[in-house]
Amino acid sequence: MTRYVVFVAMLMSIVAIRRRGLQAAFLDVWMPFFLVMPFGFWVDIPGLPDPNFMQAAILPILFVLLRERLGQMNFGRMEFLLVCYVVVRVVADFLGRGYSDAQNYAFYMLSSLIGPYLLGRYLIDGRAMDVATSRRFVLIFLIFFPMFAFELKFWVSPVFKLLSPLFPDAGSGLSLRYGLARTAGSFEHPILACIMIIAVYRLHRWLCWTGEWKQPQPGLMGHIQGWSNRLPLDLQRQITVVLVLMALMTISRGPWIGGFAGAAVAAVGLFKDRRKWLAIVLVSLAVGGIGAQLALDAYITPEVGQVLSGEAQTMLYRKVMIERYQEFLFDKLWTGWGLTRVPKIAGMESIDNAFFLMALQHGIGAVTVFALIFFYAIVSQLKFALKAPADGPPIGFSFAGIYVMCFIAFSTVYMGSQTEPMLFLLFGWGESIKRRSATTVQGGVPPPATAAPFRRVMT
Repeated sequence: MTRYVVFVAMLMSIVAIRRRGLQAAFLDVWMPFFLVMPFGFWVDIPGLPDPNFMQAAILPILFVLLRERLGQMNFGRMEFLLVCYVVVRVVADFLGRGYSDAQNYAFYMLSSLIGPYLLGRYLIDGRAMDVATSRRFVLIFLIFFPMFAFELKFWVSPVFKLLSPLFPDAGSGLSLRYGLARTAGSFEHPILACIMIIAVYRLHRWLCWTGEWKQPQPGLMGHIQGWSNRLPLDLQRQITVVLVLMALMTISRGPWIGGFAGAAVAAVGLFKDRRKWLAIVLVSLAVGGIGAQLALDAYITPEVGQVLSGEAQTMLYRKVMIERYQEFLFDKLWTGWGLTRVPKIAGMESIDNAFFLMALQHGIGAVTVFALIFFYAIVSQLKFALKAPADGPPIGFSFAGIYVMCFIAFSTVYMGSQTEPMLFLLFGWGESIKRRSATTVQGGVPPPATAAPFRRVMT
């Protein structure tokens, strides 16, 4: 019965909607539950889908959003790709596992992928919400910093230590490297935590470039700003140091590599001749990728009598893993085995590649559509950003950088926990940015705030 505490998130969401509107419920209820509460904290309801805290919080918001704004919603290329993605994966799961499991997976897809997409697309609807959402992500991760330090020392996240008695089956995802605990926080795995941190870091850097951190901050962030004045560095540099330290504490190389690639893409917006520098960055990434692959092959190929290092063995594992699992992939190339029914090879239970795992679960059709979503999101953001005025760094380059980072990082880990909803929230947010006027997006006057929670006017 203790698991039913997840519905506290739903009640808080309903109260926030009634008192202060959808955007406040999104910022003050959904985002904290989404980031703070592990996805392993969920309730088993016989005969019904099994929600976690994030899903419980999002349901009232989606209900009101669809009721009030359904007639104003657009159906474009991204929405078409998302529908194809959901249909392909749910149908494949039905063929692999049956109706009951496919029903639960459909609930997950709608509440954890399409739901966050709709929040990003229709609630983050102007410059003011761009700033407020980015600031809220940064604030929550600043609060996470002492929790990461606690986990580094005691090998358990404070969230798990406090709440795991209510959810006895949930695991904390402890991982060690070099004798140190790789911090995972509430994100299930250190690599997933690092992906989240780097995505938030890119939002932080956009706030730095637009000068937002130099302005007086509201709420708790204002108190942090006041305390920061007592320290040698200014607020934005302090935040940079904290987020970099958090990323280092995860000891996760894949997201680090993706982070550098994403940073190169995001930095294009800082140059006057953006087209030239985008071309330079893309060519450099292509050449660097080929060179890195050749270097990796040499690194993980031992000479006669040579013993590979632990790092090389970890990298070799992913290559051998894909080779060994290819037989299972070809057995069910188009439909996959089902979300939880992929055969396991002894000693290689971990399939550390989200795209390959997706193909095993739901066939190559799912991977193809997912790759198209990534391709469209990156290319459309770059095209949009290149058209932006030259009076400030376009946010489109930052979003393209996050997408590039995620694409690279997911080739080294499964796509799970908060990373999947975060990615789809960013997809929706990116679509919202593209469809606004350039002056509003790049630094014009913020749109007026919604006066009433259930107005039928998009702001």
